[in-house]
Amino acid sequence: MDTRNAAKLPFRLKFGYGASDGAQSAIWILYSLYFLYFLTDIVKLDPAIAGSILLIGTIWDAINDPLVGIWSDNTRSKWGRRRPFIIGVVVPFSIFTWLLFTDFGLAKTWTIVYFIVMVILYDAAYTILCVPYSALAAEMTQDYNERTSIMMFRAIWSNSSNIIAAATALLIANYFGQKFGSIKVGWSVMAAIFAVLMIFPNVYTWHVTRGYELFPKHTHFNLKEILMAVIKNRPFFYAIGLWLGGEVGTTVGSAVMIYFMTYHMGFAENQSSLAFLLLFGSTLIWIPLINLTSSKIGKKWAFIIYVGLWAILMGIGIILVKPENVIFFYILTFFVSSGVVGVYLIGYSIMADVVEVDEFKTGKRREGVYFGLMAFVQKIGSAFALWAIGLVLHFIGYVPNVPQTTKALWGIRILYAEGTTFFLIIGIIACYLMPITKDKHQALVEAIKLKKENKKYDVEAFKDLL
Repeated sequence: MDTRNAAKLPFRLKFGYGASDGAQSAIWILYSLYFLYFLTDIVKLDPAIAGSILLIGTIWDAINDPLVGIWSDNTRSKWGRRRPFIIGVVVPFSIFTWLLFTDFGLAKTWTIVYFIVMVILYDAAYTILCVPYSALAAEMTQDYNERTSIMMFRAIWSNSSNIIAAATALLIANYFGQKFGSIKVGWSVMAAIFAVLMIFPNVYTWHVTRGYELFPKHTHFNLKEILMAVIKNRPFFYAIGLWLGGEVGTTVGSAVMIYFMTYHMGFAENQSSLAFLLLFGSTLIWIPLINLTSSKIGKKWAFIIYVGLWAILMGIGIILVKPENVIFFYILTFFVSSGVVGVYLIGYSIMADVVEVDEFKTGKRREGVYFGLMAFVQKIGSAFALWAIGLVLHFIGYVPNVPQTTKALWGIRILYAEGTTFFLIIGIIACYLMPITKDKHQALVEAIKLKKENKKYDVEAFKDLL
């Protein structure tokens, strides 16, 4: 069923499509917010070693991203070419999530080896789930605004689950830690609960998207052809730049936020949970506003406005926050969430538009390749960012579960505020240079249609994209 040119997709489809991302995001929040903290403060690994574990696993995962994208592009089965990945990997992904936050008390060397293996398995499973799922969105419609609408539903699911995961993970881990007399057991039980719950939304997405996959006649592409097509796709590089800057900024902010709240602000678990609740809960307010802004003034300027606000608040506001400024910190957190949504909502939507540039030039649909490369770049950037965070924590003399030195506190503050801001600025610059607009994209889609019908078409309106 080819629905790509439909003006509107049914509510049931858009709502159901977002469910899988809700499950994925809940697990990703556990990983991005808490895994480095889990390794340093619960397992008691040196921050440099902990950061290196994340680096090794994520680099391997990043390498898998474009390969899985090509794999899904080339898949043809009676069950679809994207959906079989969703249903096939959901249970292994659940198991690896639980094991990722489970410390069996092995000797130090074997503990390090164990977590390296778990990170590799977890990240590989996440790739097999996430990349085909993301590519599926670009197949369901070619409408410029409808794609942002799909991403809005996806973002609603994602951020709703983020609220639950971010706000309750610490509380659940501590509750079961006290119940079983071991904080390590508490973290393992917490991860098991989320791992089981994430299965059901993925099954729902797999079911509701049946019949909405695109089945092109030709699905086999050689690697050289793919790489040459990507290299010649000019808008892709700007899309990758804005996505990389935004996502690495998100990674830095997410990973360091728990250290900032625990050691600079002096927050207890309930106060940190409240801050995470505010950060992700308020995204539900920002999602429709950003979607409306994007439809009115375009994706580029919507991204610049909201991510720019985030950069200003982090670079100037957060660095000024003192431990007694609790309300001020919560207010900043509320407005920061708008930028987090902007990166996610607009970043995915712009990448879907880039696919049509490739289709016009080559006549082939390769959503998997582009979303795989998107994930590859994000994970490589995030991996090195997390590794660098571990090295910085080691360099500034961070010691878990004790009051930090003045040097360590300043290091955590600068890393959280200015480290995040640096990458956001990179994303904003790339977005400003992005040549795709709503009018150009509509002209491009119309030209693709005429080209397939062997009719005359004009490239004047979008020739700078080529």
